[in-house]
Amino acid sequence: MKNGIVILILAVILVVTIGVFVFNFDGDEDAQPSQNESDVKSLSYSVNGEIFTLKDGKAENELVPGSATKNKLSIFGEPVYGDLDADGDEDAAILLANDPGGSGIFYYAALAIKNGTTYQVTPAMFLGDRIAPQTVEIHDGHAVFNFAERKAGESLSTPPSIGKSVWVHYDQKTGEIGEWVKDLEGESAIPRP
Repeated sequence: MKNGIVILILAVILVVTIGVFVFNFDGDEDAQPSQNESDVKSLSYSVNGEIFTLKDGKAENELVPGSATKNKLSIFGEPVYGDLDADGDEDAAILLANDPGGSGIFYYAALAIKNGTTYQVTPAMFLGDRIAPQTVEIHDGHAVFNFAERKAGESLSTPPSIGKSVWVHYDQKTGEIGEWVKDLEGESAIPRP
């Protein structure tokens, strides 16, 4: 009888061990390690001079001490990884959504530049108010933020309908970002803050 109980206990342990392995293995060898994502989602970001310390991609700051209304910042979608400073490692492009408690949500671009095992976050760059975010991509060392916006002069209540792409350039000397504007021929480009 004791041998039967021991065998039963060993069988249960074996089944649990196999189950843990099967449910934790996703089989995608090319997937970005989740450690990088959680690191980027738990950094401090500067939006209009205000610091938000994110935890799992979200943060809330009090507008005034004791206020029930919060100034909220969150990562919209998922960070996109690629080399943005030509050093061969995986930096991140992040789309931030800021809800300061009013009627609009403001969107910002930020980059997290990897230095060794840590990230250096750039100040956020304003993209628009109540835009319709689409995708974030990395091309030729630039982060590209794609979204829809309204036609000039349209009310903020009008749904965004015009596609726009903002190419963001990282300046290694200053640690800041700006919009990358190409000339008409596409042969040269200058950063615009």
